[in-house]
Amino acid sequence: MGVEFEVSDDEQRARLEVIANDGNSKLKHVKRARIILLADQGQGTMAIMAGTGTSKPMVWHWQRRTAGRRRSKRRRERRRARR
Repeated sequence: MGVEFEVSDDEQRARLEVIANDGNSKLKHVKRARIILLADQGQGTMAIMAGTGTSKPMVWHWQRRTAGRRRSKRRRERRRARR
């Protein structure tokens, strides 16, 4: 399934790390943040599943969703630059 993406902004990475490490964050938010951070480090689906305790479909869902946002953001930026 290998969806490749990277967390492009240091500020965004810092926010994800705060969520993942905060003991008061909701568990679903912690798992989502960890999935994104581990995928950004280049971890495979099985390693992410083991590291977060989630299912393969959940890992794939958040990889696709996060990668989709990055693509649409780049597309918007390109359209604005042409004007």
